[in-house]
Amino acid sequence: MRDAQGFTLIELLVVIAIIGLLSSIVLASLNTARMKARDTERKAQLKEIENALELYYDAYGVYPPAKPSNSCGGYRPDWATSYCTDSNWLTTDNNFLKYLSTVPRDPLNALGNDDTPWWSANTYTYGVSADGKSYDLLTNLENQNDPERCALRLYQSVAVWPTDTGCWSSGTPGNVAARAAQIWSPK
Repeated sequence: MRDAQGFTLIELLVVIAIIGLLSSIVLASLNTARMKARDTERKAQLKEIENALELYYDAYGVYPPAKPSNSCGGYRPDWATSYCTDSNWLTTDNNFLKYLSTVPRDPLNALGNDDTPWWSANTYTYGVSADGKSYDLLTNLENQNDPERCALRLYQSVAVWPTDTGCWSSGTPGNVAARAAQIWSPK
């Protein structure tokens, strides 16, 4: 009679299948945790930028002019985006750096499938009205279950979105509203 040593092929396959299943569950959880961590970082960084903008406003009576992203690596002539290659991507006025020495960038900092950064990209976007009295500061949140995901605060958006309220509720179906549902802004 032979002593059975080792595992049979079926036993090995069962163990490998169980290990594979557990690995996929762990990896999915890690990806979700990373996504949530990036969103938390985005919120904190935009709040930091907002504070610097308010300090600038207190000192100069206007918000700083936006640096057109197409002047430094982006695509938009009317908005500043963190996709811009300059370290001060936000404004053409370097006095802003007195209030925020390093202008943060989005943790992923990547454009989406079109050149409208705040709709389908992971960048920060800054726009200011012609009179310098209002601005928009936006980003996308990755976590679709974040209760603040559609927290677009339009309190500063007079020049840029004059007819919109809430989370682009006045947008037409299939147009801006669907993509704008992931936009987040501080305040």
